[in-house]
Amino acid sequence: MAASLAHQLRTPLAAALLYTGNLGKPDLPAESRGKFADKATGQLRRLERLIQDVLLFARGESIGRDVIAVGELLAEAAHTVEPLLREGGIAFEVADRSQGAVLVGGRKALYGALVSLLENAMQAMPGGGKICLSACRSGDQLAIAVRDNGPGIGPELRERIFEPFFTTRGLGTGLGLAIALGVARAHGGGIALHSEPGAGAEFVITLPLASEENSPL
Repeated sequence: MAASLAHQLRTPLAAALLYTGNLGKPDLPAESRGKFADKATGQLRRLERLIQDVLLFARGESIGRDVIAVGELLAEAAHTVEPLLREGGIAFEVADRSQGAVLVGGRKALYGALVSLLENAMQAMPGGGKICLSACRSGDQLAIAVRDNGPGIGPELRERIFEPFFTTRGLGTGLGLAIALGVARAHGGGIALHSEPGAGAEFVITLPLASEENSPL
């Protein structure tokens, strides 16, 4: 894992150093200077995202005691990704059937896990499609699902999809799904993947709901 992390950090850092090195050339045309600056900024942002993902992954076992309304959690995650989905031509639907359910745990961690699942679904459909974020209560359990109608995930990838640093995309950090799984487990739950090639994919986080004494109602 340490070797994989070092490789992930080295690649964008080396690219940023290359681009910034070109900026020091006194005879560099203004147009080229602007392009190199943009590319260097892009690589540094990629590096920043990787570091953020590593920190989230490392803190996955540490959760708080926030009292979280499920409806508010869904709305917060949806608000974050909606502009990106519109830009990518992806239809988006939120279906809250949580019946006013409340969770106790880490708000930021759960929010990050949902955003990771939504971004993963978005990246699986570069040509557009549809994503549904839903929550459904069953007794003292809550299921939060992210479903897409993309190409699906084959059995050979399903066995490795939650491994840290495993990614099929050149620009991915390979930590998003590992983070989501760590957060779910830290909250006493888990994640299930339902997918067939050509038939989309659905990630379902199952979590225990707050007991009555923890409810704000």
